[in-house]
Amino acid sequence: MVVVACFGQVCAGCGQDNPDDFDFALRSLNFEVSNASPQWRQAPVSIVPNMVCAGPLALVTDCCSPPPPAAPFDCQQYPVACDPVDNFCALTFDVEQEIRVNLVADVPELAAADGRVFSAVWLTSLGATVKGLDDLPMRSAIRSARLYVGPAGMGSSSNPAATLLAQVSLTEGTSQLSLGDDAQQAFSAFGRDYRAPFSFLLSTHLVIPNGTSPDAKVTFVIEARAEAWY
Repeated sequence: MVVVACFGQVCAGCGQDNPDDFDFALRSLNFEVSNASPQWRQAPVSIVPNMVCAGPLALVTDCCSPPPPAAPFDCQQYPVACDPVDNFCALTFDVEQEIRVNLVADVPELAAADGRVFSAVWLTSLGATVKGLDDLPMRSAIRSARLYVGPAGMGSSSNPAATLLAQVSLTEGTSQLSLGDDAQQAFSAFGRDYRAPFSFLLSTHLVIPNGTSPDAKVTFVIEARAEAWY
């Protein structure tokens, strides 16, 4: 469990026995990544040039412009880039899924407190359960997973209003996620305005080598608890 310190005037309200604070669980969030995801990018095997693109043996430095007789292609349509793991060209893209939450509708404790003003709402624990990484092609394809918080409809992790909450461990099973001060402050801003919906977004970065086609589903289940102070 991630233990969050209390700051400033909030310290006076810390403690489970204090009537001016209470803890609650957020509803579970289920994110899925598979080749059925709307943002999954497909490319014919022949499109991805099987060539070294970095290091002393590099044939090219730009995978979108292979040497003759191969013809260049549109990397906006086929997002090919140099894989830093093995220095070969590979299909490279992000799959992002946004889930909207409404605290006052989802959390009975907050519904009962509707109308009161919070001074802070902190995440006391944030866990991720990952399922499906036993599939080797998917395990090697997913290079990172990051969880963001932002306004409802933020759409993308590149939105300036999106704040990184935590890096998700790519390990089968359940792990606890570490949060920095900026992440806590960002969540608290949405938690304090608990009548307004906001969103969590999971951004996964994938690199698919030439000749491979992962056909499996990886599920990320996010569970969190928070504590609110009046």
